[in-house]
Amino acid sequence: MNEKKISECIGAMIGGFIGLIILNSVPLWAHLTNGIILASWSRILWAANLSMALQIAGNLFLAIYRPARFYSFTQLILALAGPFSVIVFFHFFPLDFSQVVGNWVNLLAKVLLVVGIVGSVIAAIVYLVRTILGTQYKQSLSESV
Repeated sequence: MNEKKISECIGAMIGGFIGLIILNSVPLWAHLTNGIILASWSRILWAANLSMALQIAGNLFLAIYRPARFYSFTQLILALAGPFSVIVFFHFFPLDFSQVVGNWVNLLAKVLLVVGIVGSVIAAIVYLVRTILGTQYKQSLSESV
């Protein structure tokens, strides 16, 4: 894994702000989705907003200050925030594709959520080890030129 560039941190913050706006506006246009977005969407918003806020704050800190241990610890927090909100999403699953394309899409979406959770947990373990060891990240080829 390579260390994020400052521009990538700023891009992630902008993406986080856009994500917050979209997540919180979904209930306003849910009635236009033929029943795909359920009323339970409001039950996942707190976890999604928390995750997005942590992503924004974490990337702000990384754009300013980035010694090896701090960088790894911040990435660890971000790697844990994502799956937390996905677990809440999985629990309430505020989507229902059965009316439009069939129940198999609901099952596929849940399987993909589980795969994402597993991947994020693996990333969190890597960042935990890097935090403990304080290892530096490798420079990418474009940075070393």
